[in-house]
Amino acid sequence: MPKIIWSDKLTTGIPSIDEQHHELIELINILQDNIERGELTLAGQTLQALTEKKMAHCMHEEELLCQSGFPFYKPHKRQHESFVRECTAFYQRAQAGEHVTYKALAFVKLWMVKHIRGEDIDYANFVRRHIESGAEPVVPWHLRTLNRFFPKREK
Repeated sequence: MPKIIWSDKLTTGIPSIDEQHHELIELINILQDNIERGELTLAGQTLQALTEKKMAHCMHEEELLCQSGFPFYKPHKRQHESFVRECTAFYQRAQAGEHVTYKALAFVKLWMVKHIRGEDIDYANFVRRHIESGAEPVVPWHLRTLNRFFPKREK
């Protein structure tokens, strides 16, 4: 199975996102190395690390989407949640002794490349335009409400 090779087709043009995507792809390639060498314990640890890093990445990405007022924020967030659920399920099945490493690897590789080249590239233009315009971040309604009832106090 060929490894994922970073290319311009995976670049969003948002430096923090591209850096995180690159790190995630490196972890996927390490996962593949672990599996191909038969290091299943290490593969499980790598899958767990990948899931944790992906969760942190999703939080950052979702914050950018929210602040820019991206209209498809909620469906994008649901895709992230689905990915994390699947990875967690693969990890739990592996911990229970089921041999799922190649299934997990195939899922992670396909999902990541498809998601970056599709949904992430789609939102990138919107977010870049928002950043380049110098517009203020959009504050979600729940934070506006919290700030109204619990204003920050100057120290």
